[in-house]
This record gives sequence, structure tokens and C-alpha cells, in this order.
Amino acid sequence: MSSIRNMAESAGAPVRSGTASRLVSSGAGEIPIANIYYLLCYAWDVLEEKDTLTDVDALDSTDLLNLFARVLVNGTRRLLRRGLDRGYLPREDEIPGVRGKLLVTQTLRRNLLRHGRAACAWDELEYDTLPNRILKTTLQRLHEADELDAFTRADVHDLLRWLAPVRKIELHADDFRRVQLHRNNRIYGFLLHICEFVHEHWLPAEYGGGRRFRDFVRDGLSTLFENFVLNFYRHELPADWHVSAPVIQWQFAAANADALALMPRMETDVCLCGAGRAIILDTKFYAQALKRGAYGTAKLPPANLYQLFTYLRQRSCVSGWEQADGVLLYPRTTRDFAVEFTTHGHRIRALTLDLMQPWQKIHATLMEVAVAGPPITALANT
Repeated sequence: MSSIRNMAESAGAPVRSGTASRLVSSGAGEIPIANIYYLLCYAWDVLEEKDTLTDVDALDSTDLLNLFARVLVNGTRRLLRRGLDRGYLPREDEIPGVRGKLLVTQTLRRNLLRHGRAACAWDELEYDTLPNRILKTTLQRLHEADELDAFTRADVHDLLRWLAPVRKIELHADDFRRVQLHRNNRIYGFLLHICEFVHEHWLPAEYGGGRRFRDFVRDGLSTLFENFVLNFYRHELPADWHVSAPVIQWQFAAANADALALMPRMETDVCLCGAGRAIILDTKFYAQALKRGAYGTAKLPPANLYQLFTYLRQRSCVSGWEQADGVLLYPRTTRDFAVEFTTHGHRIRALTLDLMQPWQKIHATLMEVAVAGPPITALANT
């Protein structure tokens, strides 16, 4: 176990300087690896990691599995330089002398005293904690993945040797719930998010022969995009803005029991209130934002507009939301569009966000979505 501490300093291997393709294919186009990393940091609310890209942007692979492996490699190296977290684990054994709690019954039954030994129970400060077990198990899983590039596989292999005192476990979803983070080990937070994401997307291969990493873009990017937008505004808007994702209540009149039981919940993605305006923003992540309508013409998905308008009308009974804006936000796919109109006192916008552009422009675009246009009081006078 002492080898972890003794060799930690040499874990900071030199950073690779590759400049090959750094894009991830998705329904929204080729998203730069760095932008995916920023989305993860906001979505998981770990912004302290946002400015520690290290060599993530130097990946010469378009596979997100390699991104996650690279992040874990970088993060584990930082952990080793800092010192892995340790915890007190219960131990029970026959030992010379006495340590901790003497187990009298076992000691007498085995006639240990005549040999100068005793059965004892004590707590040992060790590296074999649950966070370290999760980290090692995930690194082992990534090391065995066929998709991992040779450079990253070699780094993962080295780290596994350093983690020899930590046991590999059979991971379950409940293991992540059992981890208790505190001030001294909060550095694990982002890494455990990555481990949990890999665990959730690691499925049996379709035709046998091992396991595969599930299509992240198909199965994970929609929820990631929604959480990213919500936490982006929570952190980037001024303090006098209120950012939330409330459940809007139906404004019923004379509703019977079936209506109360069967009506769907109106769960908003993002609600913004501040600077004289209120906005209900709904995120939509599709491979194709526009649908083919009659005669092959491109149209916005009708259900998206109906849903947003329903949210606005049902929310309008709340003070300050009588003339709220509605925004549909789509990642850019085949073309940009910026639909804008006013109906029933509500300004409606359907906009695209280009995730392929530099991060600074993504930041500026999202800020403009929130603050652009006249405030509610001005709209009321037009």
C-alpha cells in the first residue's frame, strides 16, 4: 500500500501533443471533444473541472469512450499526486498480542492465549475504499475495451499497477449511491460521474463475445443537453435571475377523478425569470430538428410547439408569467433557423445552437437567448 504514496509523483506522465481529429459524430454534426467535455462539466455541476482539460483536446479519436478514459487517466494521476483517499475498514483476525477489540469467546475457544495470540477486531486505515474500488473497476473495464486506442490503453495499464492495493468489484448502480463525498474527497466527484456514466452505457454485445459501449449520442446526449442548458444558466446568469425546472400545475375547473389521475405532468426543462422577463425554455435534441411536412417541405415538429404553448398558457396564471416568452432550443443539424412570432401575448422563438463552434461562441449564444429582445413590460405596450 505504501507504494501508492511513494510512486505518486511519477504518475504525472508527459502530455501527448497530438493534433489529429478531435470531433465526435452525432446527429447534431461533428461536436468537438472539448465541447463535449464542457457539456459534461455543466450537466454534472462540476465546473471546477471545466478549466482542467489537460490533454483531452489532443485526442486523436472520435470515440467518446476514449474521451472518458482520458479524463479518468488525467483525474487518477491528479489523485495519485495528491494522495488517494483512505478510509477505516473493519478487520478481524488472529494476531500476536492484542489490537483493537479483544474477541474473548473466539480467543478462548481456539485456545490462542497459550500461543501468545488473540482473536481481535480493529479498524485499518487503507486505500481499499469504495470510491477507489469503483475507479479501479472502471479503469479495468476500459482497459479491456477493444475501442480504446493504444496510447490510452498503455496509460490505463500503468495506473492499474499503481492501484494494486485496491480490489476490483462487481459494479452495481447502488454502489454509486453509497459513496459519501465530503470536503476531503470531493475531488472524486467528477471522476465518479464518469465511472457511473460508463457503467450505465456498458451493455452486452449484440452478438455475444463480450460487452460494448452503448451509443452515447443516441442514448445519452439528449438528457446531457437538457441538464447542460439548465446548469449553464444557473451558473452564468447574474445573481438576480432565478433559474429552475418546475412542474407546472394544470389549471383545472371541475376536474373529475380520472382527470386528476391521468393527466400527464408538465415537467419543464428550464424556466428563467429576471431582468423584467420570464422565459420557458424547452430543449430538443434530434438528429433532424425539422420534419418533412406536406409536399416534402421542412417544418418544425408540431408537438414541440403545442407542448410549449400549453406550458405558457398554464403558467400564465402565476404572477410575473402572464406574458412569458417561450423558447425551443435545438442543436444545429442540417441548417440554422431562428423562428420568432408572438401569439396570445407570448413571444415564441425556435432557435438552433451550433455545438460545433468554439466554446466562447456557444457561451455567447446561450446568453443572448436569455437576454435578447424587449422585456415583458415593453411587449405589453406593443
